[in-house]
Amino acid sequence: MSILVVNLVPEGVLFAADRNITTTVTEQDQGLISIVQGQSQRPKVLKWPNQEVIIGYVGAAEIYKQPTDLWLYHSIIGRNLKMGDLAPVAQSLTDQLNYALKAHELEGSLIIHLAGFEKVSGEWRPLIYFIHNTEGLTTEGEYILGHQFICSEEISRPIYFGNKSGNTIRGELANSVKLWRLFSFRQGHDLGAFNTFDATIRHAMRSIVETHLKQLHPFPTTLEEWAKHSKMAVLVYGAYFEAFYPAYQQLVGGGADVVWAAWPALRSVDHLSSDGEPDF
Repeated sequence: MSILVVNLVPEGVLFAADRNITTTVTEQDQGLISIVQGQSQRPKVLKWPNQEVIIGYVGAAEIYKQPTDLWLYHSIIGRNLKMGDLAPVAQSLTDQLNYALKAHELEGSLIIHLAGFEKVSGEWRPLIYFIHNTEGLTTEGEYILGHQFICSEEISRPIYFGNKSGNTIRGELANSVKLWRLFSFRQGHDLGAFNTFDATIRHAMRSIVETHLKQLHPFPTTLEEWAKHSKMAVLVYGAYFEAFYPAYQQLVGGGADVVWAAWPALRSVDHLSSDGEPDF
């Protein structure tokens, strides 16, 4: 299942994921059938080459017998290089996944996040779409497989930011990150364990940033710096699997990739005070 981390910060949105893909090979020898599982590495987070739009996934490793990252690149990114709104892209992706599911060209659970920005009343608001064929988690933290893919835009949900303006959202994020509180979504294997490691590592990095006598690392104020922290979270979780599980059970690992979409640079959102209002 692997791990996918979505972090929304004042500078933009970042996706980080490990690279391990579980492969299954069926072998037959003298009438005996054996199933062999192992790990290979492929990217799970991708960025549009010409726009501040990113996509990432965990789950099913193949769609139409293609690696999922290649299918996403050719069927979604390649066909939407010139896009306007992100909503039609999210809906088209959902429809294509449902078609693949009914055609038995996709098996198992698949969870995708798609992120970018939209201009509303002169301000840029983040968009993070959640596309999945799961129906929540069991008490043990395992995904419950559903019967179809559904799509929702998460930032506008009342439990998150609702209809708040882009400036207000960015201002609230600025206040939160000062306390090392990140707005994030996490998808993948054993989220309880991942969240424990993530909280511990974030506490450790805060201590290093704020108290190390050599001042080794600055407080992150750029996407390049935030990417290092996102990558660290994934790498530490991968190290846990490498230390405690045999190779064929290392569902997380193989390194880490990070992509990001920058908050569009407009004067109205480039100079924010801590309350989210323009500070000129």
